[in-house]
Amino acid sequence: MGLLRVILALSVALSHFGESRWFNLAGGIASVQAFYMISGFYMATILTEKYDPRTDLGIFYTNRFLRIYSIYFVSLLISLAAYTVIYQSGKGGWLHYVINSIDRVNTLGQIWLAFTSLFIVGQETTLFLEIRDGALAFTPDGPSGDVPVWFFLPVPQAWSISLELMFYALVPFLIRNATRTLWAIVVATLVLRIGIYAAGYDHDPWLSRFFPVELGLFVAGMCARRLYDAYAHRVTRRSLLMIGGTFLVVTCFVRYLMMHFLIQQVIWPYFAFAVVAVPCLFALTRQSKRDQFIGSFSYPLYLVHWAVLAFYDAFAQQWGLPPAGSPIRVAILVLVSFALSWIIVVSVEVPLDRYRQRRVAALA
Repeated sequence: MGLLRVILALSVALSHFGESRWFNLAGGIASVQAFYMISGFYMATILTEKYDPRTDLGIFYTNRFLRIYSIYFVSLLISLAAYTVIYQSGKGGWLHYVINSIDRVNTLGQIWLAFTSLFIVGQETTLFLEIRDGALAFTPDGPSGDVPVWFFLPVPQAWSISLELMFYALVPFLIRNATRTLWAIVVATLVLRIGIYAAGYDHDPWLSRFFPVELGLFVAGMCARRLYDAYAHRVTRRSLLMIGGTFLVVTCFVRYLMMHFLIQQVIWPYFAFAVVAVPCLFALTRQSKRDQFIGSFSYPLYLVHWAVLAFYDAFAQQWGLPPAGSPIRVAILVLVSFALSWIIVVSVEVPLDRYRQRRVAALA
């Protein structure tokens, strides 16, 4: 499933780079939500195969903490370094925006923004907030005004990691439930989502950022793991390849399909397909070290590409680089983002993963 994860992370990056007709892939919203499902599958897997959710919670949570925050802090430092160079070069950018706009937010709001920027938790709330009389106030219609709150975040796409952290907090308790109970949660969150959409909130930030409804996708991923346990050994390798390969191809065209149909006509059949296809991909690749290594690029790629984009656009004209809308620009951004991700993987992810695996082995 490593290849799938990289495709999804790349899809998010391309949605920010300004993708052309040749660079659509899955798009941002579908990719983030698919990640929720994959996380549910993976968390159910490691709690089934590596941890006892009743006795190993300390190791489970701290290993998750190490994985998430080590790469996040490195990406945060890279981002801040890029913003500092941009600002000192007189190019403006994020640091200029913060310095000139932060005084519009009161002290309590500044503390909240600093907390979410550093610890990730709560970042998704910035998409539901606006600045009103100096305070951060709830708005159901998403970012508005000349100073959108989410602009203050140095790694703004990390809001989805906030939801992931909340999923991780719950999964040791969710895993103890019967499959029918898990499916009941999925259905309940789907009903809630339909109600929210019917009330007129069928737009961002409600599409993928509201934790109570996104939890259903994470739990659907857990249910997919139950399907794997029950049926994967009965499926031939040829069938696994057909289902898994078809899903990868479909993933690359989700955004294209959304451009020609209503988003809900595409995204929900895609997620239903994922419940079946993700177990197939896992069965095909679970023993592949190469696929696991490829998959390790997805998280740093997701985090660093925003800073790469900011740095490129700040100096593109000065350095004579291809402008926005050029496929060459997109190719350069992708290559640099992957290069930075490789550095993070080999210098941070791989050594820390060895340490985390030793901690798990000590439980045996």
